[in-house]
Amino acid sequence: MTRVVFVAPSLNGGGAERAAVTVLNSLDASAYARALYLFRREGPYLRDVAAGIELTSPDRDDRIARVRRLAEFLRAWRPDIVVSFLSYFSVLLAMRLARSRARFVINQQTPLSAFLTDRDYAWRKPVRRRVFERVARFVYPRADAVVATSRGVGDDLVEHFDVLPRAIATIPNPVDLAAIARAIAEPIDPPLADGPPLIVTAGRLAEAKNFPLLVGALRRLKQTYPFRALVLGTGELESDIRRRIEAAGLASDVRLCGFQSNPWKYMARADVFVLTSRYEGFGNVLVEAMACGTPVVATASPGTRAIIEDGVNGMIVDRHDADAVAAALGRVLGDREVRARLARGARQSAAAYDAPAIAAAYERLFLHLVA
Repeated sequence: MTRVVFVAPSLNGGGAERAAVTVLNSLDASAYARALYLFRREGPYLRDVAAGIELTSPDRDDRIARVRRLAEFLRAWRPDIVVSFLSYFSVLLAMRLARSRARFVINQQTPLSAFLTDRDYAWRKPVRRRVFERVARFVYPRADAVVATSRGVGDDLVEHFDVLPRAIATIPNPVDLAAIARAIAEPIDPPLADGPPLIVTAGRLAEAKNFPLLVGALRRLKQTYPFRALVLGTGELESDIRRRIEAAGLASDVRLCGFQSNPWKYMARADVFVLTSRYEGFGNVLVEAMACGTPVVATASPGTRAIIEDGVNGMIVDRHDADAVAAALGRVLGDREVRARLARGARQSAAAYDAPAIAAAYERLFLHLVA
């Protein structure tokens, strides 16, 4: 039996954390001994970890001792494969300290070059960025494989961070279609009253998601179409986004709903789902909305282009500006036939990302690595 451990900082509500849990849950339990090591045992996805997975974390969050404690676990558990979701350098150091002979796999969710320019992170500062880039050029080439969630993510690593093309395995994030099908039946409390068309978006309220662009687009859209909009998620920019909504005269049209453990019941009731990110490595919420049978509109980036075929299963907005996003939303809201066509294409496309199919891709990679 192959022994596999996934390592993550925590299970705090991000796409990488949800992907880690979904993939690990979906691996064949008769072929894999599975463990999940967290630097901090916290986050909403803890409840989703399957009973057959060994869940381990240190008794306290001690950054200085973090590498040593992971090394102790690796020595005791003796995995064949270690998959790191974030904290790659710490994981590699722990493997070296433990003298582990396991295969080292990095899961890369976003284009690293874009991440390093993100104002939400300290790495954007020139000195820290140079340090990070040097560390990245040391760590990434030492991985036995790098799982990139889209081709654009992998190409960025090859071009800028010395990763060999043969080390890249492009595997998108999984979506649990069965769980979504059950979740959308859950009622919304309080119920959504009948009214104008419903627009939904979801994501961390942060720089990368570019909510100022969304607010600007909704302000322009309101001149032509009445609507209601729900924003699902929390983050450090919440107060700034509230101010922008009020300044745009949208306080009665847009509601910030905070983190939702079941966002899919909102997505399924939407007339359109919109994502205005500056960049995406994959765009989990797009596939989730598509699985709900909801037309999607998204700004162009490597991750959204990997998912959306423009005009077939959604709409891609090449220009990241408010007029272009508003025009795309207006086209969907203003044409019943377009909505129906995109909804059909969305459901069909979402099937390719079902958790068992993505887990099978990981299993093929693992078999190759241990052969």
